[in-house]
Amino acid sequence: MFSILKFFRWISRKIMIIGGVLLVVMVALTCCDIIGRMFGYPIFGAYELVTFMAAVVVAVALGESHADDRHVGVEILYNKLPEKVRYILDLVTNLLALALFLLVTWMMFLYGRSVMESGEVSMNLELPEYLLIFAVGVGFFIFSVIIIKTIIDTFNRMKER
Repeated sequence: MFSILKFFRWISRKIMIIGGVLLVVMVALTCCDIIGRMFGYPIFGAYELVTFMAAVVVAVALGESHADDRHVGVEILYNKLPEKVRYILDLVTNLLALALFLLVTWMMFLYGRSVMESGEVSMNLELPEYLLIFAVGVGFFIFSVIIIKTIIDTFNRMKER
């Protein structure tokens, strides 16, 4: 079981690199589009591409951000609570997050399949939208597995105390 979780953590790190590359491409594309617009030559479909890449960047960053505890949190009151209460809060929030993101993952794949069957494409570039939806679904799935690992780690820390 732990080797599977380590594998997903490894995958999470690798897709985070893809997200970083997409972020750089988004910046470059936006800059080129703005400069092109100044001279009357905007890049056709730039807005569409940046929107697609932004969705993928967010989805692939979730898992690694959660694994490294880099998300934004309000810890003023949390840090003053007893350790046992903090573990319980961590478990409850991670269990709720797991339930939510498993549901979102499932719905993304169902939605992606329906979009694929309908043949929907993006408005300007006519790119198949289901690819984006499946990519986001994969990101959410990996995030869900990372949440499971976090829950297991929290249980293990509780046992040690």
